[in-house]
Amino acid sequence: MKFGVIVCPNCKKVKGVELSRKTTKCPRCGKVLRLENLKIFYKTDSQEELQQAIGLMNADLDGRLDEFKKIIQNEKNK
Repeated sequence: MKFGVIVCPNCKKVKGVELSRKTTKCPRCGKVLRLENLKIFYKTDSQEELQQAIGLMNADLDGRLDEFKKIIQNEKNK
């Protein structure tokens, strides 16, 4: 199953989606989004990679990307 990372154009919420679907609903603003009209920022077959990509994008939008990368690196070194 393919997954992707999108950003709601209405409220800027980052969201993971199944790319086999045609639409998804934003959990923050409730807008129904057509996947064919959105930019897919990241694609993967792995739910773990999907979660990390969502975290990276959220951290980047919040201005905390460096902090998030350090946390991920520490988890990999355990």
